[in-house]
Amino acid sequence: MSKCFADGLPAGQLDRAPFKFRHALLDHPALAIEGLAKVLPELAPGQVRYSKGLADLRINFDHAHVEHRNGLGLAETIETIRGGNSYIAVSDPQTHPAFRDLYADLCREMTALLRQGGQSKTIHEPRIWLFIASPNAVTPFHFDRYSNVLMQIRGSKEVAVFPNFRPDIVPVDVCEAYMDRQPIDALWRDELDQHAVKFDFRPGDALHIPYTSGHYVKNGAEDVSISLSFFFQTDQTLRWTRAMQFNHRMRRWSKAVGLRQTPVGHSHWLDATKSHALPCAEAVSRMARRLRRA
Repeated sequence: MSKCFADGLPAGQLDRAPFKFRHALLDHPALAIEGLAKVLPELAPGQVRYSKGLADLRINFDHAHVEHRNGLGLAETIETIRGGNSYIAVSDPQTHPAFRDLYADLCREMTALLRQGGQSKTIHEPRIWLFIASPNAVTPFHFDRYSNVLMQIRGSKEVAVFPNFRPDIVPVDVCEAYMDRQPIDALWRDELDQHAVKFDFRPGDALHIPYTSGHYVKNGAEDVSISLSFFFQTDQTLRWTRAMQFNHRMRRWSKAVGLRQTPVGHSHWLDATKSHALPCAEAVSRMARRLRRA
């Protein structure tokens, strides 16, 4: 019996398209604001980032907790979040006992769904993130290094999801650099909105956001928003990630010798070859760094 996801989830669409379904976590005690107020101060400081309630899709989401501080401590941010203007992002709360069983359930059920849909024999790099935000706060346009299931616990929001592997939305070199853990600039342009698929999102709703699909979120005005994201990689997305890292590390060398990189996602054979060749690219990068130092 499923503890997290409703029956009938279209497993065959995972990593292929965004789709809504239902989750079963509304009554989980750790996800209530009272439970979060207790758990969050007990996490390592680096796991809890908070800022002003964001209002611009052009903000760099990765740097918001540094560049847009709200001037409050964590306890005061939680206490005032309903009537204030704050945004809290929490990484890997499964390190706390309150979330360990939930994390195990999510991993088990998603592994079964991936096998059912034929996408992957197992799940890779599973993670939980929590997002708690004041009414009307915005999650700026960004994309993730993982596939994602976003689950709404409290409040409402509009979620806009964009097609992945579209260089007119996320340029190829930018996507490759980000997948290789390099910083990138904010990408939003107003003309991108014509490509969005928009979902009305309320408590009990879940949404699958495919690997590297750009997206943004606008919270409703009536209440605090609490949502949980379950991130994961599959056999296929892990292959894509390594192939993008290969492209990024070899890009300067290939330009120097006049070769053109083939973007990831166009050839299964070529992506697999690049994925296996990543250690060679790492060796070339190390050699290039030593030569530059010399």
